[in-house]
Amino acid sequence: MINFDPIVYDKKNNKLENIPIEFSFTGKSFDKSNTASGLILEDGRFVGDVPGKYIISARIGNITASKIVNVFPRNVEREISNVGRGVVNDRHTSDFWIFEGIDGGDYGVTGTWGADGTAFFWDVTDPSNLKKIDSVQVDARTVNDVKVSQDGKICVISREGASNRKNGMIIIDVSNPRDVKIISEYTKNLTGGVHNVFIDNNHVYALSNGERYYIINIEDPANPFEVGMFELNKEGQSIHDVWIEDGIAYSSNWRDGVYLVDVGNGIAGGSTSNPVSFGNYSYDSGANHATFPFKSKSTGKFYTVLGDEIFPNGVNPNGTNETAGFLHFVDFSDLNNPVEVARYELPGHGSHNYWIKDDILYVAMYTGGLRVVDISGDLLGDLYKQGREIGYLLTGSPNGYIPNDTMVWGAQLYKGHVFYSDFNTGLGAAKVSSNKPDNSKTNQYVN
Repeated sequence: MINFDPIVYDKKNNKLENIPIEFSFTGKSFDKSNTASGLILEDGRFVGDVPGKYIISARIGNITASKIVNVFPRNVEREISNVGRGVVNDRHTSDFWIFEGIDGGDYGVTGTWGADGTAFFWDVTDPSNLKKIDSVQVDARTVNDVKVSQDGKICVISREGASNRKNGMIIIDVSNPRDVKIISEYTKNLTGGVHNVFIDNNHVYALSNGERYYIINIEDPANPFEVGMFELNKEGQSIHDVWIEDGIAYSSNWRDGVYLVDVGNGIAGGSTSNPVSFGNYSYDSGANHATFPFKSKSTGKFYTVLGDEIFPNGVNPNGTNETAGFLHFVDFSDLNNPVEVARYELPGHGSHNYWIKDDILYVAMYTGGLRVVDISGDLLGDLYKQGREIGYLLTGSPNGYIPNDTMVWGAQLYKGHVFYSDFNTGLGAAKVSSNKPDNSKTNQYVN
């Protein structure tokens, strides 16, 4: 991005302030088969989508000044290879979590969707050899979400579709991931089903019936108890996810967008027993499914990334799905005036869960595969068109529940590997190379 800041003088060479300036641009692509495109804002910020020569013009009345700008490719592309896979081909896989066990080994847990309430545990110490080591089965059709405490001792899994309609969540001892033990279940106020959960500092944030979340103390995991609750107090309120970082809960509330809630940070006097909302941003599609906060390492700006989840024809468990939606980058540097500045939109595919580390986005784009995107520097406009993609991986497998059908659910960067779950395949691990890709291998499914 380039920020143009013209200076206006009168005929006596006096500097004039607050003069409205009209910006525009024309361009020509370096590639004769392409067309130049970009975006320029009223304040003079410009970004070119396509490499080429651009003429930026600033006009006041009949007076115009212009500058020529050459936009070159970012050259951020890298090879992304599949390192290992833990295939689950007898049912759909849902969310996952990778963690370090108390023995220093690396482990994972995956949920299942629309099946028999099973969660699988994995040894992922060697990402090229993902090994299923244990499982639990609970009264549910779907274990949609799974999370593990920071100390690697406690796992919480969500329940939906229980035969007794109690649903709620299950608390599991994973001190020995090869022999996990159910400690307790918690169902108070959660009988409508728990879609997502989050663990932070001995507290579980559990979504209840897609309307609100309850905060449950699990310091004694055998005797959990409720300490707080957050809801919007709006007619038709709904929520899909919550993410906690630095004592702030980022609550994804579909049509009402994201709410920033103080649950112990102190910025608004909130706590786990007294959650206090202090910021909000919503947008027209009304499909805010997940939120990930990040502070840009390169610019210091604070963003929330809001992801859509849209199934235009509903979820098809037996075949390829049509998905839509994209990621909204919202500059939250001014809490009272958040501004949506950029998007990552993959044409023809929708977004699901994602991870950000060191100005790199790792995003599950459902049928579009696992995508890795450079989000360094100032963000403006359409990041996909700007050539910020580092690479991608299509994760469908001939051995999948639905063969060769990519449907990536989530991504997590962990100790140099990108782990992912695929709705039709199970658990996988990928690696981003330091070398440029061999283009002969593009658009190929991994085996």
